[in-house]
Amino acid sequence: MNRIVAALLGAGLLSSCTLSSCTIFKRKPGKKQKAKTEAQAKLLDSAGKALKNDLAVVDTNEVMKQQLTALSPLWMRTTALNTFSTKAKMHYEGGDKSYDFIANIRLKKDSIVWVSVTVAGIVQVARAIITPDSFRAILYTEKQAFEGPISKLNDIMPAGLDFYSLQNVLLGNTVLHDAAAVYVAENGSNWLVRLQKENYIEQAEFDRTDSTLRKCQVVAQGVSNRSMSHSLSNFGQFGTVRMATDRVLYILSDSSSMTVDMNYSNITINEEQTYPYSVPKNYTIKQ
Repeated sequence: MNRIVAALLGAGLLSSCTLSSCTIFKRKPGKKQKAKTEAQAKLLDSAGKALKNDLAVVDTNEVMKQQLTALSPLWMRTTALNTFSTKAKMHYEGGDKSYDFIANIRLKKDSIVWVSVTVAGIVQVARAIITPDSFRAILYTEKQAFEGPISKLNDIMPAGLDFYSLQNVLLGNTVLHDAAAVYVAENGSNWLVRLQKENYIEQAEFDRTDSTLRKCQVVAQGVSNRSMSHSLSNFGQFGTVRMATDRVLYILSDSSSMTVDMNYSNITINEEQTYPYSVPKNYTIKQ
């Protein structure tokens, strides 16, 4: 399955093959940006290894357990909304490729993530709809469509990071779904919390003043070097929801690295919305 959503599926969005086939907005990154991405990959790799080593010696004593219980609302809290939409300005850097595009995102909590991708403000290149058990995408530039079970996402994401992980990234929550907290500490102006679930560790930093998530890093345990860092900034109030409008994702796999900058605008919360998806009759559908 042509690495669907490879560049941004960690962020919930699009495919490397889609982007690379569209010459409208493809360009090579500058030397400074490429060097910055490579340096961030090394830093993320080093931080991930340190986190795995550090967690192995953490002692969850009685005092720690009491702190974890007292502060559990931090990481157990989920964004209080039913529907969400935004226009996300995206910049992607990975290897020798660089892209700028717009992703219109609509989300129905625990049910649907819908994405429409355009370039130059008007040219639609892809559309995708993701549910807890399925994934479908249309590549307009190739006259192709893809559909299959949500497990197809594991072709490009580590097994265990699922629909709910994707939803959490888009909404600015901790990534791991239903993870157990094993460590908490003060870290300057933030609370530092470590979560574990199956083969993953997540380290999250919450602002001690307003409890917003400011940064998190997910690391695959074992020999894999796969990890992801998500930094959030420029918070605003949207109805009853406080949300970051600027995000940076650094994604490291065993053989490559990528950076995704996202800027949210036109955010709406709890408004009625549709999720149109229709494959043209002359398109090839691949499983």
